[in-house]
Amino acid sequence: MRFKTALVLTLMLAFIQACSSTSFSPSSQEMNLALQEITGEDGRACVRSRDISGYAPLNDTTVSVSDKFRAHSLMVTTFRCPAMEGSPGAAFKGAFTEFCGRRDALFSGGSRCPVQSIFIFESRDAAFEAFDQAEALIKEQRGKEKD
Repeated sequence: MRFKTALVLTLMLAFIQACSSTSFSPSSQEMNLALQEITGEDGRACVRSRDISGYAPLNDTTVSVSDKFRAHSLMVTTFRCPAMEGSPGAAFKGAFTEFCGRRDALFSGGSRCPVQSIFIFESRDAAFEAFDQAEALIKEQRGKEKD
């Protein structure tokens, strides 16, 4: 009986890993362009470094960042940074008192991840809605390329 249980658990784990490795992952350039189109922003926003209060990677190219005043931003890295997804923390390294896209980088999981663009939102919900719209737009564009 133990052998069957172990076998079933092993197969379930393999299935879960297979599903997770095929998840949708847009490139930095795709995400940057999609967010520009959705927000009308150019991605050149800056965030005061001392106001950053939390962060969470949404995928290996996009980071959700909250500040002390309830504003929210999405930061898109210049290239894929898979170390972000498994890291419990990040350091935002800016040249001045502001953290800006195309100039500064975040450090996470032992990796330096330059930030290509920053998009500012009034709330976390608005940022996540824009992120979902950007992913949907990218999927739609990829579908048109296949036709």
